[in-house]
Amino acid sequence: MRDRNMFGGGNPNSLYTPMSEDEQEALSRLVESGDIHIHIVGWGWVHSPKITFGDLRVAIPIQITFNRPVVPIPVTSFTLELRTGAGQLLFRKEYDVSYGGLPIFVGTGFTLSMIWDIAIHSMDPRLVKALKPGATGLTSRWIDKDTGAPTLLGNTAMSAQERTVLTKLRKGEAEVRANDVRKLARAKKNTGG
Repeated sequence: MRDRNMFGGGNPNSLYTPMSEDEQEALSRLVESGDIHIHIVGWGWVHSPKITFGDLRVAIPIQITFNRPVVPIPVTSFTLELRTGAGQLLFRKEYDVSYGGLPIFVGTGFTLSMIWDIAIHSMDPRLVKALKPGATGLTSRWIDKDTGAPTLLGNTAMSAQERTVLTKLRKGEAEVRANDVRKLARAKKNTGG
């Protein structure tokens, strides 16, 4: 029985592309040092949250109690940023927080509890090398060795069948992202946010 998926992911029952070992080690070093913070843009920070991660996904529990405004206001979305202690942006995304088509009301004493689940496609090679000084060459499977940009095949060698499957996988991922953008735009339009 295979213990990996076709792209080397540690879960043989799921089709996804994992981070490289260098990227996983760099992330592990960030987590172990407690040097990761969440910025809820315009609202506040969650410092050194407890983070769990695998070879693709990062799960971050968030709990924040707001200290303003005194009179609650309707909120349709929050923009979350994952940053290092030095301020380097690792990930940023705006999320719809409306419920049942209605905004939530945020004010003094309101507590937001959630788990932020992120899939990491690739990490900036400069960050990986800064966190893991012994890393040499390419540190990501999905960054093209000639352009330095994320690409479909990156720096991997694949069979025709694997390329076909990866193309479908990336198309599905893009559709999910596009659907998230549409849902956020609809929520903002419907709630006046």
